[in-house]
Amino acid sequence: MSGRVDGGRGRAGSAPAATLVHESDWLGTRPFFYNERTGAASHDIHAVIDLADLEFDPEGFNDYLDFGFSVFGRTPVRDVRLLPPCARLWREADGRLRVERLPDPAAAWYDRRSSVDEVVELARERVAAAVDGDGTVVVPTSGGFDSRFLHLLVPAAERRRLRAFTYGLSDRPQRSTEAVKAREVARRLGVAWELVPLGDFHRHLAAWERLFGVATHAHGMYHLEFYGQVVARLGGTPATVLSGACGEWFAGDDPEVRVVPVLRTAEDVLTVFRYAGMNADSRFSRLRGGRRGALALLEEEPRLREEMLPRVVTVVRLRMVLLSFLLRVPEALGLPVRAPFLEPDLALRMLTLPPALRHGRRWQRDLFRRAGLDLEAERLPADDRNTLNLRAMRRWPLAPLDERLLREVVQPGYVRWVNRSVGPGGLPWEALWRLAWVPGFRRGVAALRRAGLRDRRLEAYAAYLTLWPVQELLRRRDLARRGGEG
Repeated sequence: MSGRVDGGRGRAGSAPAATLVHESDWLGTRPFFYNERTGAASHDIHAVIDLADLEFDPEGFNDYLDFGFSVFGRTPVRDVRLLPPCARLWREADGRLRVERLPDPAAAWYDRRSSVDEVVELARERVAAAVDGDGTVVVPTSGGFDSRFLHLLVPAAERRRLRAFTYGLSDRPQRSTEAVKAREVARRLGVAWELVPLGDFHRHLAAWERLFGVATHAHGMYHLEFYGQVVARLGGTPATVLSGACGEWFAGDDPEVRVVPVLRTAEDVLTVFRYAGMNADSRFSRLRGGRRGALALLEEEPRLREEMLPRVVTVVRLRMVLLSFLLRVPEALGLPVRAPFLEPDLALRMLTLPPALRHGRRWQRDLFRRAGLDLEAERLPADDRNTLNLRAMRRWPLAPLDERLLREVVQPGYVRWVNRSVGPGGLPWEALWRLAWVPGFRRGVAALRRAGLRDRRLEAYAAYLTLWPVQELLRRRDLARRGGEG
């Protein structure tokens, strides 16, 4: 059985006997995979990989290493593709798959301008609809602008049904910036609030891989620990999650998209669109690719070269295969999710607010000031260090990556460096990182960094979490070839 991809946009017709397999939304919030060769199609990437006949796609694999997630419609596995946003996947009568591209609803918005009043009015409507009912509403609350905005939008009479949960990133989670701000927001609005300690999330590596496979790196597993504790505290009480997922990109002027004023090269695309340094390095891949996906993106979407609003939408679309964990993890644990900032009319209205109001999220700062929630102006004492990953490496040490398995696709020396750096051998780097926060040592550490010395442990940690799903895919393949289930 074979498949083919039709890149045409907005085709009205299809073969009469064709069956609709899946239609993606404007962002691709529910990633959907299909195998061009076998015809398999599923939200579960494992279900479309033919383990017994597994081959790697050099382009998809190297992009996966450099971005930390599957991107440009490709995955690390040959013939396994990711359905793009605004698209339908059809199965023809002969079993072949066909992709139909649909009109992009965002394109009509880039030259518009919205007002704060219309954004707030629509946001209130959508949040009220999301919390409609009598049950408990869980709000993951970082104290940042997105969750704070959600709390403010919930009708006052309904806030008694809210339960806010926060995890702290610093050594003393209760003193972390996230916890301090979240606790204060909840107190002022009369919302029940709880702190959820994290640090043992490495124990969820296998569960994460079962959910996401080689679609993305494994860093989001801390949400499995977080929501696992939330479910336990709910004690069987049915609840819905009200999520601020992706609000940050639509509501504010994201400096990441402006790092390169004019996109000209594949390297420019990599610089702008990868995320948070959670990736490996394709220079150590044993497969050769040419970054054709990045170049094709610039050809297909020429407005990305210089215009910022199309870049914001594309940032979210490309990262959605990763960011979808914000929805999928709580749902996997039995908590349905409502995410109003992902709805196109609200997201695009926020995106098209006047640039001066989006800069620094001034429009939201003004709202918070009037509501007595401008916490940034109050300079609350808090610890803004993020030691979550470092603490996890201490509390639940990572097993070394399997150099023998990975040498098929990655240079062994790179795997050895990763293992050495995330293990006890990386502790001196952590000590250097911590010294940078100690008065009396900061200038000295800064001088060392200017001289070229930099902490490589977190870089190795990101590489580990990117390579680990690949290792597990190779294990599954070998088991399948030996007659096991994979």
